[in-house]
Amino acid sequence: MNLRRLDLNLLVVFDVLMRERNVTRAAQSIGLSQPAFSNALTRLRERLGDELFIRTSDGMRPTAWALELSGPISKALSEIETALDGANFDPMTSKRVFTIATLDYATLTIFPPLLERIRVEAPGVSVRVIKPSLFPGEYLDSQDTDIALLNWDDPPERFISETLVEEDWVCVVRADHKLASQKMSPQIFAEQEHLSISPSGDAKGWVDEALAEQGLKRHIAFVMPTYGPAASILETTNLVLTCPNRIGQIMSETGKTIALECPLAPPFNMQALNMIWHSRLGNHPAQIWLRDILRAVADGKIISKP
Repeated sequence: MNLRRLDLNLLVVFDVLMRERNVTRAAQSIGLSQPAFSNALTRLRERLGDELFIRTSDGMRPTAWALELSGPISKALSEIETALDGANFDPMTSKRVFTIATLDYATLTIFPPLLERIRVEAPGVSVRVIKPSLFPGEYLDSQDTDIALLNWDDPPERFISETLVEEDWVCVVRADHKLASQKMSPQIFAEQEHLSISPSGDAKGWVDEALAEQGLKRHIAFVMPTYGPAASILETTNLVLTCPNRIGQIMSETGKTIALECPLAPPFNMQALNMIWHSRLGNHPAQIWLRDILRAVADGKIISKP
């Protein structure tokens, strides 16, 4: 099909009707009268040679080909809208959706102040979080992700990595745990039963490597993929969780758990959370804005509310 002969506004009509499945609501959402919307739909049907939508008692039902077209058309329109929005990015009026690939460390520590800041500076902006793939660069290459927040300090040259957070690790136990009243050596640490957080399910990590260097080994009693439910488990067991300091402090806010000094020193790459983006988006106004507020909230900088 020759795109020069197709009114691309008709694709907007298609996309909104695919979402609404109702001609009246679809027309209202893009500011057209119902007759004008119906006329545009007729033109698109003639141009594509397919009925596209069948009127039923439950609304406008898409044909098989309409369903096949919906994904690519929606994605293309979204990318065009994002590109135009980025060229003249105004946080106060933007409706942009930012996608960030990260694990739950950032959602627990960085995102609460990030969302509060966005509420004040950019009330129309939304944030979507996705789980990183085994190779997080694929999301950045395809621009399905704006930024990744990960332990990845040395990505390929096409990506830029900046340390966003750097912190020590602590051991979290219930408030009346026997460890709360004694200094913990690596030997005492290794003798405990442990809770391990592993998104991949692989229980062993830098803690086990550090213990092995001293001829020690720990017993991992429970492995889970996220930090979210960990506090409730620690409160009712003798398990020890080794985690970044910010996570430990959040868990200890209730007073039911406490964060203790970890007897092992984590390697540098496990102390840092890196902000990674594609170099081709380095000067993108919307990307610059997002990186700036991520730096600010990571540093604990708060803006006054209006």
